[in-house]
Amino acid sequence: MLKKERQQQILDMLHTNGYVEASELSKIFNVTSMTIRRDFEELEYAGKLIRSRGGALLTNANALVEKPFSTRQSKHQAQKTAIAEAALETISDGQKLFFGSGSTVWYLARKLDNSRRLMVVTDAINIANELVTRPAVSVVQIGGEVRQNTLSTVGTFAEDMVRKFKCQKAYISVTGISPDGTLYVTSVSEAGLFRIVFEISSKVYILADFSKIGTEDFVSIGELKPGYTLITDKSAPGDILENYRNMGANVIIAK
Repeated sequence: MLKKERQQQILDMLHTNGYVEASELSKIFNVTSMTIRRDFEELEYAGKLIRSRGGALLTNANALVEKPFSTRQSKHQAQKTAIAEAALETISDGQKLFFGSGSTVWYLARKLDNSRRLMVVTDAINIANELVTRPAVSVVQIGGEVRQNTLSTVGTFAEDMVRKFKCQKAYISVTGISPDGTLYVTSVSEAGLFRIVFEISSKVYILADFSKIGTEDFVSIGELKPGYTLITDKSAPGDILENYRNMGANVIIAK
């Protein structure tokens, strides 16, 4: 494994757990403790973590602030591309859809061509900007306060506007899905809008790569249940996915 890939995985573990031990990472990556310490030094210099006795912690900024979209879109690109391709197969001509903000949904938007007549409602500025170039796709941009890190609109204006629609399908990304199927996001300000999206959508598709499966974040927005479909990648832990199926959720594993 390349150093860059190993360091990215270390950061992924930090975002999941908040703390990592050097000795455990040495076993996981089959490298020396000295190699892990050098990784810590480089990541600390870059402001990504804080070294502690025998391990490392997230910086306060990393722990509390959602990463900018440009950072998130570059992570797990192969998995997100596969998930987007699988999600594309669930979209049919003439449908009315909601596309939530999130890097994986943005990958889906990029995959949509002009071969389907669609109506897409979205709270994501970058997704609206992407889809507006397709003449066959009508785009409704939700208004409200713009969050810089997610490029999404939030607040009471956004929530009131979303309530006015009825969509056949919603496609959203989350920052974590616990083993018991609870869906999480980082931002309190986005939680209310997500809950309304669930109410106005006949079917809900959750697009989440392996790093989100079995993890928790700050705000719960609901849980997997019948009528919901999780689309993830083949690196997701099979035992947890089986739990989700037992809850009645549909699970699609992207190729």
